[in-house]
Amino acid sequence: MLLGDLLDDPRMGLTLLTGGERLDRVVRGVYITDLIDPRRYLQGGELVLSGLVWHRDPSDSEEFAASLADAGVAALVAGTARLGRAPADLVRACARHGVPLFELSVNVSFNTLFEHVLGAVRNERTPGRDLVTDVAAGADLPRVLAAAAAELGTDCWVCSAVGAVVAEHGRLPSSDRRTLVREFLRAERLPRTVLTDSGRIYVLWPVSSGTESRAARWFLVLPGDQADRAREAVGNELATAVALLRSRLDEGRQVSGRPVGTALRALLEGSAGSREVASRLAEAGLPTEGALCVVALETGGRSESAADVLREIAAATGLPSVTAPMETGALAVFGERVDAQVELAGLAGWLRGTLGELEYGPFWLGVSVGVSDLAEPSGLRGAVEEARYTRRLAEQRDGRCGIATAEDLVSQQVLLSAVPDELRNSYRQRLLGGLLAYDRSHQSDLVNTLRTFLECSGSWSRCAQLLHVHVNTLRYRIRRVEEITGRDLGDFPTRVDFYLALQISG
Repeated sequence: MLLGDLLDDPRMGLTLLTGGERLDRVVRGVYITDLIDPRRYLQGGELVLSGLVWHRDPSDSEEFAASLADAGVAALVAGTARLGRAPADLVRACARHGVPLFELSVNVSFNTLFEHVLGAVRNERTPGRDLVTDVAAGADLPRVLAAAAAELGTDCWVCSAVGAVVAEHGRLPSSDRRTLVREFLRAERLPRTVLTDSGRIYVLWPVSSGTESRAARWFLVLPGDQADRAREAVGNELATAVALLRSRLDEGRQVSGRPVGTALRALLEGSAGSREVASRLAEAGLPTEGALCVVALETGGRSESAADVLREIAAATGLPSVTAPMETGALAVFGERVDAQVELAGLAGWLRGTLGELEYGPFWLGVSVGVSDLAEPSGLRGAVEEARYTRRLAEQRDGRCGIATAEDLVSQQVLLSAVPDELRNSYRQRLLGGLLAYDRSHQSDLVNTLRTFLECSGSWSRCAQLLHVHVNTLRYRIRRVEEITGRDLGDFPTRVDFYLALQISG
């Protein structure tokens, strides 16, 4: 397939922005990426598809275009969903580096273009089964691996960067798996031949993915080396077929995660109760008749990246789960299943052990994970808040990947998270309802004044300084709080009551 063939096909929705003199280039593959430097996954001749998530300023365009030129790609296709159009600085950078640049219509998905190119591109290999066509006809990952294994005459595996075997034909020794994950995370370029401590030789092949974080990626593992051209060609096609299946999986995950994210945000905002949200999670396929556990994860970057990583971690457990990006980071709610690889009660320990093995390279630097205690569906909100609180605790710890669990909590948050929603809301309303109503009707700031006063441990001067008011003004406001609530703030238990109520209201 030539670049000109793609441009001439109106179904593809492509507009040429630069590189018209290079339309005779042959497209030998396709790769979806949002990495600013994807060279390690490229072999040359690919049509690169990018949603431009990496773009922040012109220097990013320069770095991205230079990496594509160095890898010898056929062309770049820029998606328009995020920025509306390809930035002018990207057009100039591609022109400087000789990378043809197309813009993709918002009405055409990457998957449509991906499947079209894969349907036309054929690797130079001995005649055999067409794995990409098998995928287009509905074959799943185990069937594709079985077909490839039959043609190769050997076992093959798909692994994830969080240490799980996603699919397998044959058994991959666990000691070798750990080595292969480490080498995948460290590798500058792929494919790469790896010799493990057991003396076995494997080749790691890149699996194209739209996910930004390497920690959320898959890779293909074949035994032996890649000296045989026919074997190399089958490996390329298998990696392409797996990439297509992964792309479909990611689309389904994102679609299912949207209502879950909406429900969890409503839960945290107080506009939905635990039981209501639990029923929505059940609609998404999570069994909610037993105990639940919530995990919060933050990567220090985009919440979508955190969700990608957390989904891969959840898949590795074998437990039923639903994952969604939040305003910062991501949340996953886990349910129970008897035949899962990990027991729900042992999830926190499994995460400590598994993620502790994966501290290779910079990809886990800044990752923080919080795990709640087990909770009934009626206490889902408390579990969510507990997971978020423990994640913040993990963020303060040293190391590449910080993990904290409910056992690490020694504060009032433990008590609050264990209280049912109805009782928490009732407690908050009894103590703060009058103040909240007064603030709304008088456009005053008594609730914030009370919060600041308590955070200053009752220090009049420090509180007045923080609020930028005179001490006499502060004393007047505190008297109004006492009049409205009927409580004496000179009494320590009263201060504790108000402090807890303010913690509940967030």
